[in-house]
Amino acid sequence: MDLELYPKNNAPQIEGYGKGYIKVSGNKIYNNLLFLQDNYIELDKLSNEDNKVIIKNNIKHLNPELIIYGSLKGLGYESEMLSFLKTLNVPIEVMQIGPACRTWSVLIGDGRSIAAIIEPA
Repeated sequence: MDLELYPKNNAPQIEGYGKGYIKVSGNKIYNNLLFLQDNYIELDKLSNEDNKVIIKNNIKHLNPELIIYGSLKGLGYESEMLSFLKTLNVPIEVMQIGPACRTWSVLIGDGRSIAAIIEPA
């Protein structure tokens, strides 16, 4: 029997995380990220309204069964981003960055239709 840690798909793999960054494909990224099944988008380089348009259009196109929202504060913290995500009518799991990265890796590895927003700072 052959076992693979990651299935052969185009999903971005989170390789690590630390104070203020996420490591994806060998690159440390310090901006907020939108993870999709086949790519990721850095969000901090755009205005907040532009971020919302990008997120809304991608989520509408993907129609995921779940959005993972990872932030430093985790569960119980109501951010502007979380309030916006709730308007998209997609189930949201809120957690701290570490569990969010691990959950992304497991679910995307299973081939699930998910998206994630990770805020490392």
